[in-house]
Amino acid sequence: MNKHIATLARLVQEGNGWEQDGEKITVSKTSRTAGSAYERVRNAVEYEEEHLLRRNAIRRILGRRRTMDSDEAIQSRGEAILRELIWAKYLPNKIVPAKKIKAVDAILNKYDSLFERVPDNKEHQEMEDWLLDVLSTEVEYTIESPKSGEALATMMFEAMRAHITWGVGTDLDESKKDLLTYIAIHRALLKSNLATLRFRVFMLYVPDWHRPSAKTKRAVEERLMGLIQTIENDIRHPYADQLYRLMRRYALVFWAMEDVIKEHPDEAMEIFRDDDRLKRSIGTAVSERYKVFRKKLYRIVGRAIIFLFLTKMLLALILEVPYDLYVLGALETVPLAINVVFHPVFLALIGLTVRIPAGRNTALVTDHVRKLVNDESASMETIFKVKKPWTQGTLGAVFSSLYGLTFIVSYGVVAWVLTAVLNFNVLSTALFLFFFSLVTFFGIKIRQSVRELLVVERQGGIIGTIFDFFMLPVVRVGRWISLQSPKVNIFIFFLDFIVEAPFKLAIEMIEGWVAFIREKKEEL
Repeated sequence: MNKHIATLARLVQEGNGWEQDGEKITVSKTSRTAGSAYERVRNAVEYEEEHLLRRNAIRRILGRRRTMDSDEAIQSRGEAILRELIWAKYLPNKIVPAKKIKAVDAILNKYDSLFERVPDNKEHQEMEDWLLDVLSTEVEYTIESPKSGEALATMMFEAMRAHITWGVGTDLDESKKDLLTYIAIHRALLKSNLATLRFRVFMLYVPDWHRPSAKTKRAVEERLMGLIQTIENDIRHPYADQLYRLMRRYALVFWAMEDVIKEHPDEAMEIFRDDDRLKRSIGTAVSERYKVFRKKLYRIVGRAIIFLFLTKMLLALILEVPYDLYVLGALETVPLAINVVFHPVFLALIGLTVRIPAGRNTALVTDHVRKLVNDESASMETIFKVKKPWTQGTLGAVFSSLYGLTFIVSYGVVAWVLTAVLNFNVLSTALFLFFFSLVTFFGIKIRQSVRELLVVERQGGIIGTIFDFFMLPVVRVGRWISLQSPKVNIFIFFLDFIVEAPFKLAIEMIEGWVAFIREKKEEL
């Protein structure tokens, strides 16, 4: 473990490694202002984790430019991508070495032959999307390598590999266990999305892909479809989600270690050898994580409440008020007010009442770190067991019947209160139940986000158990609605396919005009 700590400390000290010498890529201040403004608008209508924003932007640029004709005599594809990222302020201006252009161009050229292998059939779009995921991740890793993140993942992998006992029924060979553990750690610790996972697993199968020989490239091209299927099977393995939840429970231990190293890179080894200093440093790091989580929680819930309130107001004006006036002949103000106000307030109650058992949790994190540093093998001993499916057999039938009964009771009671007590009509009842299901699902999802900071096991009380028993059907319906709702965000579609291409073309023209004027000035 000390070896991994020393490696991580060294990588933190090295920083992002931008070279100080040589030519730098420079764009105009005007284009950066315009480009970054567009990205802020786009990111506001599609929430994503902050560390994924740049990679998502790279993927959008690649997807858009694959359908465009470009004059590479004026500007290479790599230069165009890097300039767009600098416009959007995903990369610093006058800092990125110009030699990165050749590196990105080499990657794009490497993937051209793979895109040519995509068959023109019903799987065409899926394979293109898959290759764009892998390509965009490799481009980002080439621009700025996540060495410290990979070192942290390696540290956790070595630790967890030594502490996991695979239970009876997990009939996997050691290499498959290692691979699934690696994927779960990337999801839990580095919060890697599907695109990143695809690239990381692809690199495990083709380790020399960064600089492939002609033989390697030919082999990948010939078995591309089979390789994609194998990687997807690994990422979506039946054990994947269960392993992810197991790794998530210990992610805070390694985040805390990383935070201490980043805060004191020069003194890291001394701190980890001194129990008193280690306890104080870990406590400070974990407390800061709690604060950051709380701020993020308030921001997410606040945005959701505003969006929900505006949506409910709009639906009231478009549907409920006309229905009351023209179908029923009178405006029912109480159901209307409840339908507008209840769901935002309910979401706030669910989302903002999250509690972290800070004392016990921090103490356990500190204990895990101390034992890991001292190589005490009993620190995080855990057994991975394949969960028994309770939906099978006679007992499963009984449980399914009981679940169906709770579904009827949960929705039946709410519908009865709405119609018999509060005088809701059919439309207002349907809208209330629809949003009640969605809000409950999203509220529970928000509450569950605290699990990434919990090392201690939470014990549910009798009231919580009863609440879960009757609310689970509502949550399941909310989840079903969210999965069945249209996958296309109309705002994102409008920005990506109507606005972005001409907007970025306009910025390119501004850049070209500025460069032309500068050149003419130099001739004077």
